[in-house]
Amino acid sequence: MTRDEDALRMLAEVEAANADLAERAKAPTWYHPALGLLIGGMVAVQGLPIIGKIGCYLVFAAGLSLLMRAYKRHTGMWINGYRAGRTRWVAVGLALITMLCMLIAVWLERERGLTYAPLAFGAIVAVIVTIGGFVWEAAFRADLRDGDPR
Repeated sequence: MTRDEDALRMLAEVEAANADLAERAKAPTWYHPALGLLIGGMVAVQGLPIIGKIGCYLVFAAGLSLLMRAYKRHTGMWINGYRAGRTRWVAVGLALITMLCMLIAVWLERERGLTYAPLAFGAIVAVIVTIGGFVWEAAFRADLRDGDPR
């Protein structure tokens, strides 16, 4: 075999490995909606007294842990959401949107007396994070297709 043939064979092997990884990286269909509900719930509970928030934070942490385990069991791996590539932009965007929605909800509740604001923004965040999860997954798979498996 020549060097060019070796290089082409190795490139084909890398592309096949990336395609396999992209196929394995499909989350269960319920995963992104569950994550959306957890994150949206974090926004929704901002109107509770501190002891209620602490309890919800514990449920949130347990829920995230269970989601991570389920993803690992389903795919055989865990992928950092803030990894380099297209996915980082999706993850950072979702974090910023969530933080902004939480701040607005708390401000509306405390300063304007709109006690329903955290619930309303929690529902909005749940939908955005659910959609964002599917966008993140598509971005990850696009990175792999383009040969950027960072």
